[in-house]
Amino acid sequence: MADEPSSGPQPVEERDGQGRIVRSGELRDELFHGLYTAYGEDGHPVLRARLRAGKLHGEVRNYAPGGALVQVAEYVDGVQHGLTTFYAHARPTCRMTYRDGLLNGPSVFFHETGTVAAVFQYCDGKREGEALFHSPQGRPMRRESYAGDRLHGPVLGYYDDGTVSERSAFLDGLQDGVLRRYFPSGALMQHGVYRRGLLIEPLRTYSEDGKEIAVLQPPAA
Repeated sequence: MADEPSSGPQPVEERDGQGRIVRSGELRDELFHGLYTAYGEDGHPVLRARLRAGKLHGEVRNYAPGGALVQVAEYVDGVQHGLTTFYAHARPTCRMTYRDGLLNGPSVFFHETGTVAAVFQYCDGKREGEALFHSPQGRPMRRESYAGDRLHGPVLGYYDDGTVSERSAFLDGLQDGVLRRYFPSGALMQHGVYRRGLLIEPLRTYSEDGKEIAVLQPPAA
């Protein structure tokens, strides 16, 4: 026996007990298909999405009460896939890239001024590689390295003029190696040595003219 033909699109508009619209769209074979809209109590849309056979498929827009846009995302067969952008006060605050439901590729965060605040790289939902942080004026502030979503590798901090404020390193999320912090002049401010998160040599703090002003001893074994 041949399969029965699928039914054509059926417009749907649901309302609550007070007559306020709750959602609207089209049903095909008893599943929402095409443009779908959900509404808040104030009558403004809280969700506009494309669906295919009842699953999110295409662009999805989420709104705050009152109608302000808060998120635009892409889906494929119900799974987040593609670019997702978050908004506050009509300005993007973050852009993330998804593949098959997991973060993959760059995630970019923005200052209120619109300049880039931070950039992380993701692979299969975990931070990998170099992360960069910037001031609202666009100057580099910090560089970190990640592996398996943990700090792993060198870390560099910067002052506004680009001079180095910190040099350190991490291993599997724990501070490991030499820590050096500097004054804006370049003079050494602090020096210590860590192994897997534990201080193993005294952490010494200096005045800008080179005098030792504090010493933190490693914990007793």
